Amino acid sequence: MFLKNSLIVYVTYADPTPEISEHVIETCFDAGADVVEIGLPFSDPIADGPVIQASHQRALVHRPTIDQVFQLVSRVKKKYVKPLVLMGAVNLIYHYGISKFFSEAQAHGVDGVIMPDLPVEDADDYVTASKKFQVPIIFLVSPLCRPIRLEALVKASEGFVYLISSTGTTGERETLSRPLLTLVEQIKKVKDIPVAIGFGIGTGEQVRKMHEIADGAIVGSALVRVIGGYDGNEVGLLEKVRVCVGGLR
Repeated sequence: MFLKNSLIVYVTYADPTPEISEHVIETCFDAGADVVEIGLPFSDPIADGPVIQASHQRALVHRPTIDQVFQLVSRVKKKYVKPLVLMGAVNLIYHYGISKFFSEAQAHGVDGVIMPDLPVEDADDYVTASKKFQVPIIFLVSPLCRPIRLEALVKASEGFVYLISSTGTTGERETLSRPLLTLVEQIKKVKDIPVAIGFGIGTGEQVRKMHEIADGAIVGSALVRVIGGYDGNEVGLLEKVRVCVGGLR
């Protein structure tokens, strides 16, 4: 799905508007992002800190739909060969229809799906649909995972493993969890799969440190905070996004 030293960035669909969020995604790619995660707006986002929670609230004003996100993916994929990953709550995908969701994801070119609240123990229906339609599910691994559960999560993951840098919610942090290299090594022993580290990464220096021990670094809140400063000037916003992603790259 991605190369070594990948920069993965997160944006919430329809923040600040559906049209502008599409331009933001394209700007992220132009500025050096290797993968973009598109968040599906939800009234009760999972594991997100106040910055990303606020982005969901801004997005929900526009009454976004999953079908709109699929259509966006199709349009962007006509211009870029870089991966687009959807990130959303299980509840959204369940109510859309598990098989229908993965079928539409395949049809529109989605490269992977992250469901932060999907327990691997209850994931059979989702994994079955994922394999049928060849759209990878990317599971999250926490520093608190016991070895048996870590093994199950890694074996179930396709595309890459999302390693949470520290416990808690999303948001920039000054320091990151120390035993990350050990966790990456444990994951690689289970399965030869790329590992990307997220939660708390918000500077170019932190991205570089994560690249020393993993295959990718994921940045969410730092970019979403920039998008949250939208004041009606789209050109100005896109330039700020370009500077932010370029600095991370």
